[in-house]
Amino acid sequence: MHDVSEPATRAGMLHRSIALYIDRGPWPYAASLICRSGFREALGLYCAAMIQRPDMSWPADKFFGQRLRYLVCFSLIALDARWRRNIGEAPTLAALQRIAPASARQIAELVGALKLSGYVVASRLAADGRALRLSPSMPLLQEIGRSPLAFLEACERLDPATSPMAAKLRSDAAGLADWLGASYEMFLQEDLYFAPFSNVVEFTAQDCGYPVLSAVLAAHYAAVAGLAAPAPLSYGGLAERFRVSRQHVGNILANAERRGCFSVARGGRRVTVSAEFLSEFETWAAGQMAHYRLLAERVPGTLGSMSLIEW
Repeated sequence: MHDVSEPATRAGMLHRSIALYIDRGPWPYAASLICRSGFREALGLYCAAMIQRPDMSWPADKFFGQRLRYLVCFSLIALDARWRRNIGEAPTLAALQRIAPASARQIAELVGALKLSGYVVASRLAADGRALRLSPSMPLLQEIGRSPLAFLEACERLDPATSPMAAKLRSDAAGLADWLGASYEMFLQEDLYFAPFSNVVEFTAQDCGYPVLSAVLAAHYAAVAGLAAPAPLSYGGLAERFRVSRQHVGNILANAERRGCFSVARGGRRVTVSAEFLSEFETWAAGQMAHYRLLAERVPGTLGSMSLIEW
């Protein structure tokens, strides 16, 4: 189904950071996607989708737009997905503290905030009335799934599916949880998806770093297409959009320029993205499109009782 012919030619469009993995995981399919004529248009739409305002007033962008909090939530989703299929331990706070990439105190504080905001529901376990099961709600699945679903939609624009996959997952809580859980399991087995892309990862470590990056690249792709930027790139505009301080926005942009990723002119009037960073980001994005598409073709209705780790 997927065109992965002429791998040497196609691999030449991918960033050198994944040279060791080019024949593994999502990369053969990613190499075919990045060559398609509509790739940058699809990626521009992805970036624009990532900066849309959330439906609720709670500062979801700031809360989930940081790697540690995002990965703890991802861990909970994966833990719950495995437990629902009778694999592994119940998704309790203690279990989450054993596997999530944060300190026990950080995880407890994060779970407390998620429960108060309705993103996590706690209920007594039938097998142990003293323990509380932590269930990810549909709003949490949708927040953690924002980028994966937008990448899947971008891939479907380039390589249409027989039946829309992203649309189906958006309305299927169990399917969405299994899909995200499978992704996290694969990430734990071997990180072919983030580790090679140091600049992209750097943005995710800062509050709203990745959303700000998405806004900058959305403006870049819009300019390439001769369109207006979908969001203002001034310090004030970005600070208001993502509910952070102007100083924080300035720090993110200054750090990006210092690392040679991109520069934003005063007032956000012009964006200049380095060819090196653009290659890194586009390669990473192609890998994300391929990763989530391949998982979507395998997860809904096909997992049964199989362990996700066996994929």
